[in-house]
Amino acid sequence: MASFNVNSIVSRLKANYFSFTYLFIGLLGLYFFTWTGKYLLITYPDKPTIEIGLRVMLRSRHIFLLLISLVEMGIGAYIQQCQTRTFLIIQWLAFICIILSHILLIYAFFFEVELTHIPNTPALHYATYILLAGIILHALTKFESKE
Repeated sequence: MASFNVNSIVSRLKANYFSFTYLFIGLLGLYFFTWTGKYLLITYPDKPTIEIGLRVMLRSRHIFLLLISLVEMGIGAYIQQCQTRTFLIIQWLAFICIILSHILLIYAFFFEVELTHIPNTPALHYATYILLAGIILHALTKFESKE
């Protein structure tokens, strides 16, 4: 049976702060996802009578918030901090992209919900592309030599 050693956990977190940060933000995002679900129930109590386009849009925005949180938790569970300067910079850029994507998805959830925005929803589109860029940048960091 493994023993619980606080010093070991703290030293691992210092050595890989990206992991802790992604996991923390992902967990906060999951909490926010449940909160936005309650927000939708309160704001739109007559869900069956809502026009189908608006209903699908609200649901998709809500699911995007779950997606970004799960992506962050997945990265946090497996990320290993790079050692070389170049790859560490790439990792920081990926981190910024993913956090920016999360912020844009939250913005889109609250402010791009009117049917007049469809198909012009720039925050949602930019968030998706920026998330893709962040994931690609994280994938590039796997090419760092681990010698």
